[in-house]
Amino acid sequence: MRTKPAILAFFALATIAMQGLLTSCAGDENLGTEKQEGLQTLKINLNTVTRAAAYSDPGTTAENTINRVTIGIFDQTTGDVKTIQDAPNAAAPEIITSQLVADDDILVAVNAPAGTFTGVLTKLAFEKSTLGIDDALPVSGTGTVDPAKLPMFGDGKIALKSGSSTIYEATVPVYHMVAKVTLKSLGVDFDATGAYKDAKFTPTEVFMYSVPDKLDFYPASSSTSYVYNYLTTKTPTYYNGEAGDASVKAYLGTGTPHGFSPAHATISGVNGSSAYSWGTVGTKILYLYTMPNNSTKPTQLVIKGTFDSNGDGTDDPGFVYYPVNINYNSANGSAAEGATPKQVYPNKNYIVDVTIKGKGASSPSASLDPQTATATVTVQSFVDASQTNVFN
Repeated sequence: MRTKPAILAFFALATIAMQGLLTSCAGDENLGTEKQEGLQTLKINLNTVTRAAAYSDPGTTAENTINRVTIGIFDQTTGDVKTIQDAPNAAAPEIITSQLVADDDILVAVNAPAGTFTGVLTKLAFEKSTLGIDDALPVSGTGTVDPAKLPMFGDGKIALKSGSSTIYEATVPVYHMVAKVTLKSLGVDFDATGAYKDAKFTPTEVFMYSVPDKLDFYPASSSTSYVYNYLTTKTPTYYNGEAGDASVKAYLGTGTPHGFSPAHATISGVNGSSAYSWGTVGTKILYLYTMPNNSTKPTQLVIKGTFDSNGDGTDDPGFVYYPVNINYNSANGSAAEGATPKQVYPNKNYIVDVTIKGKGASSPSASLDPQTATATVTVQSFVDASQTNVFN
């Protein structure tokens, strides 16, 4: 059983004889890093509660890496900022602050770029700060998303430690702000008496389609859902991962050819008996990261390739597309995790199994479910959410 990553923050206050007030230039993420008379030292120990690695993907160590920690403390009544600081050492954070009060609010952002919270005056303004897609899905030197730089966020309350008059503590679970999509298997299952009994499908590319350009820091409402404000108040720009598309973000797709070159690229077979599965559990797993999406324009995982209807190589060489809605089981129209179908939630790994039984669409924007595809999805907190899609 995988558990959501969490930060456990323990606040140790060193009492100083004179109590001074921290003069706050709101939104300065390095505010109060120099010791001043009357200030207190806030020491934070960060521990991540991680999950087991899935298949051959980056898994626990990379995806739960903490490179940078920004801490905001806010008045419990007014929501006004007391301090926002970047911990100088993310591995053993320590900041300087004053006048902490039990039940004050604490917000913790992990791996947010410098300057993200500049000008923030209130807790709500912190939560409404946004990350653009390039910051939310930071790339590595290879041009793919770097799993060790994924942003995380959480909120909590400061409490006086039992039996102490000088030490405060808080437990702040942090959630990944983006989602993950894993193509666990891709196979064909043509009807032995149908028009496509001899058909062959050759996948050439796998990519995300209709991915919003921004997200905000609004906190998780429960372990299975996430309230995100940005898409309810703004009209986003959408990006795709198809090579050559005008709105392409290369890290949203595998490029051409498809990313990991399985041993048998061309898939053929009938009635399940001889159908070749492109991916197999434990090997050849393909994964991509994507943004949360609660808009009416759902995000999809699109499988692109060539389709030879009679298997003799004489068909039109044009591409076909199989768009798979995320968090949607096409067989019955249900959400994989019991939440709203076709909405992509942060901190979820949507694991997709796809079976092709017919010819794909002429464009990635065409919908093929339920007539041409079924998907089964399962979801967990960067734990698995599986879905199965069948394209008839």
